[in-house]
Amino acid sequence: MTAYDRYRALLRKLQLVRARHPEGGSPDEDALLDVMDEVWAEMTEGERAAISSERARALGLPESHGTDSAPPPQG
Repeated sequence: MTAYDRYRALLRKLQLVRARHPEGGSPDEDALLDVMDEVWAEMTEGERAAISSERARALGLPESHGTDSAPPPQG
């Protein structure tokens, strides 16, 4: 599985975790965001660009920030 595929799977998992813990800040969410940071660092610029819209939606970021090469925000 590529870093891109792993990141997409983590985005889906994040949505499920947030649905179970709508108050936010759960230990599961924090741990998942840490893993997402690691996988983001493994991705190529092309992979990051390809997933930018999906990432922005899942993380609640404005679309313009979806193409940043920085890892997802924590919390």
